[in-house]
Amino acid sequence: MIDVYKSSLQYNRDRSFIILVMLILMANASYMMMIPLFPPLIKEKGFTEAGIGIIMCFYPLGCILASYMLGKMHSTKKIILQGLLGQLIISIILGISYFLNGPLFFILSSILRFLQGISNTMIQVPSYSITGHLFSEQISEKIAKLEMACNFGLICGPLISGVLFILGNIYSFNTFQYSLYFVAFLYFFIAICVMLFLDERIFNINQEQQDVQINYYEVFKIHELNVTFTSYFFLGVTAQALRTYLSVQLLEVYNLDDANSQFLFMIYTFVSFFGAYYIAEQKKYTLNQLYTYCLYVGAISLLLYGPSMIGLPQSIYIICFADVIRGIGIGSAPAIIMPLFVQIMEKNKHKDQAAEVGSTLLIAGWSLGDLIGPIIGGIFIDQVGFDKTSVIMSGALFVIAFIYQNTSHIDQEQQGIELQILIH
Repeated sequence: MIDVYKSSLQYNRDRSFIILVMLILMANASYMMMIPLFPPLIKEKGFTEAGIGIIMCFYPLGCILASYMLGKMHSTKKIILQGLLGQLIISIILGISYFLNGPLFFILSSILRFLQGISNTMIQVPSYSITGHLFSEQISEKIAKLEMACNFGLICGPLISGVLFILGNIYSFNTFQYSLYFVAFLYFFIAICVMLFLDERIFNINQEQQDVQINYYEVFKIHELNVTFTSYFFLGVTAQALRTYLSVQLLEVYNLDDANSQFLFMIYTFVSFFGAYYIAEQKKYTLNQLYTYCLYVGAISLLLYGPSMIGLPQSIYIICFADVIRGIGIGSAPAIIMPLFVQIMEKNKHKDQAAEVGSTLLIAGWSLGDLIGPIIGGIFIDQVGFDKTSVIMSGALFVIAFIYQNTSHIDQEQQGIELQILIH
């Protein structure tokens, strides 16, 4: 009887994990479809790079607000379904906004991006948190697999947009609008799957203290967590300072049309996918070591986005190589960061809150960078140009990596604990 129960439980866990994978994949595919399409449209409407940055930053602002609120709540199926419904409605309205111009377009786009960030976070934070509870003994492996789904979604987003762009040229329909309508349809489909197959009865199995409120003021008193989160935030700032404007740079400097730029965006995510797979399987390096490597490699990639500043020609092949290096460094970091947060929380005797804190800081840290990065990037690019900005961001990330390497003592403390155990 017990074996039958365990078998049924394992089946429900595995089935629920497949649904969570689908949610992460869809949330990131829909996000990435907007990156190559929206900034050129905003510029077509007559706004500058700073204007692009302001509109785009409302998305991470919504993510930050939602992350903060969700970090204090128990993850439920209802929250996920509300996020899916929100994404469906917002996608349709945003597609219709194509017909607007001037201040009305600016205001509506900003509001919708804000609500889009909230809805997306209502999907992602519970998905990561639930995974942490269902697979507490395999969290590094399972989170890495969610990040593989995330990166596969980031691959599918530009791929879908690129295919729709080609079809739009053939059959004369607007790519921006129909991409969003297609997204709305996909959200409707996955909402049905969630209602039918995501088994909420098993969410609480490893969550005995679900009613305990998380005090983030106390959480951030943990030195290792503070240092790790700060570095992750600055990683997001420096990366997003360039990424938001890359599609415009590809069009204006490298003469790459929308369809080809969307396929180029897939290089980074394709490499990130295999980076997450490596993290899920490797046993040689600690999470802290891997994360430190990611920071340094990410800094090198940002430098390559400004080839003219380091004596290299402005070649599309160098940008492609930069995307490969970026995928290895920046793209692999999210697969490491939540297990690293969880490891730190468990080491400091906060195991019951580790999944909620890890999932919240994973989304909130990157979203903060995603909020501030485009604004800083827009200001710098307006003043000194894209290539000089890439060098500045690269230098900043090198400094952050050096500081993190010399102030984070996660591995040293863990080695000390293991040594004490051996002595006793």
